[in-house]
Amino acid sequence: MSDQHFAAPGRKGFVTVYMVFTMLTLIPMAGLAIDCTVLYNVKARLQAAVDAAALGAGAMLQSSTDLSNSTQVANIQDAAQRFFNANYPSGYWGTTQAYYSATPSQDPNTQVRTIYVHAEEYVPMLFLRVLRINSSTVAAQATSSVRFVSAMIVVDRSGSVVRGGNNVTIQNALNSFVVNTPSSTPAGQSLFVDGRDVIGMVSFGGTTGGIANNAIDYPPVSNFRSGASKISTTITNIPFGNNGTNTAEGLYQAYQQLLTLNNTGALNVIILLTDGRPSAFTVTMTPTGSSTCTNKTAKTGFITANVAYTWPPPPPTTQGGQQGVDGSGNPVYVYTFGLYNQLFTGMYGSPCPSSCSDMAFVANSGGCYYNSTNTNAYKDFPTFPATDVHGYSTTGPYYPGNNGNGQSLSDPAAVRYASFNVADNVATAIRQDTTIRPVMFVIGLNEPPAGGEPLDADWLARVANDPNYINSSGNPVYQSGQTAGLYYNVTGAGLAAAFQDISAQILRLSQ
Repeated sequence: MSDQHFAAPGRKGFVTVYMVFTMLTLIPMAGLAIDCTVLYNVKARLQAAVDAAALGAGAMLQSSTDLSNSTQVANIQDAAQRFFNANYPSGYWGTTQAYYSATPSQDPNTQVRTIYVHAEEYVPMLFLRVLRINSSTVAAQATSSVRFVSAMIVVDRSGSVVRGGNNVTIQNALNSFVVNTPSSTPAGQSLFVDGRDVIGMVSFGGTTGGIANNAIDYPPVSNFRSGASKISTTITNIPFGNNGTNTAEGLYQAYQQLLTLNNTGALNVIILLTDGRPSAFTVTMTPTGSSTCTNKTAKTGFITANVAYTWPPPPPTTQGGQQGVDGSGNPVYVYTFGLYNQLFTGMYGSPCPSSCSDMAFVANSGGCYYNSTNTNAYKDFPTFPATDVHGYSTTGPYYPGNNGNGQSLSDPAAVRYASFNVADNVATAIRQDTTIRPVMFVIGLNEPPAGGEPLDADWLARVANDPNYINSSGNPVYQSGQTAGLYYNVTGAGLAAAFQDISAQILRLSQ
């Protein structure tokens, strides 16, 4: 008798039922996995398309001037549509469009412009139809915001610029940067948009402005190309001359313009172009009782000390007149005269020639020692104050205690160190501003005239707060908690390229 086992008839039916229920579970799960993969791919492609539409239309948004103008709005929306279509083919995975919109808008307070792109697509299901799920909807949104620009350009017009032969180079580069369309921007797009962006300019020698005491060459306006007063004319008429280098006053006046505008929603920018070390600062000084000034009221002006192109400055050897020798053994002298009602104390190997542009005495200078013999300013003002006219320290911290030279007006080293300190303190105040947050781009025109004083690249990079710069001691100059900028060390031949890179940086930061 064989030992065979036979399944009970009821068990065959159980297996069949089990397989049916298993298939009813596995088929929807497999279908769900496949259809979810399709939905994921459509979602990714749709998101990329709306992102491209928002970013692409952002360029048109940046160059527009009036969002109440239906033509400009239509051009922005058309740009968004074209970027969307280029990145999401019609009928992708069999989809049909359920919804699409591209809406530009502008905040009435900050004037920040935004374009919001929203798209939805019907996606046909493949396997989930067995569960009567014929389609699903996928949505994607993207937003691009654009800030307008408030920029102040600060231009060094000191004597070294002229002696280095770079004044025309600077004017040409500035016109290309502000007036023309930079080659670094997208075709047909200007960096600064006339009628929307706000642009101003201040030049500095011993004082700021070309025609008056601490004036602004070109007050910031939005119609800088189309207005009755054009910035191109101001650039052409920058009064380069035999001036000092009052970097502090140039930065201060530019910063005050941005503070007055108070465009908190804008990208606020200060662009400093200089070829030298600070040599001047603005002060208020009162003549001493022994001064021969007929009018002994306080007098506001700037003082400066050049050092026959020697850095650091040599120590003084006598009071007044000859102050020492430069690195070549040539005598160094102090001379005092005025510019546009400003005091000016300069050091040259001989009295400033008649061609100097800075020759007007401060008001009420009659009878003063410096009025009769411009080597004698120290007799009227033996020392300069601990702060400049705007309250910034002349004694530190960049050169603490002026490197031990004190505050003697007859000491060129003390004056030069103070010039650095004041400028450094103004730049620090700008970087620490948390309301309008100015970004500083600093161009060091590293092309001194023959025998001229070299740039202090480390200090200029510190002014910009360049996070990428390592100084000559191997240390970074970046100061955390302060707005970062960039420093460019170029010759005249590289000036245009520096402005092109600044153009690209501004476009990036404004979007």
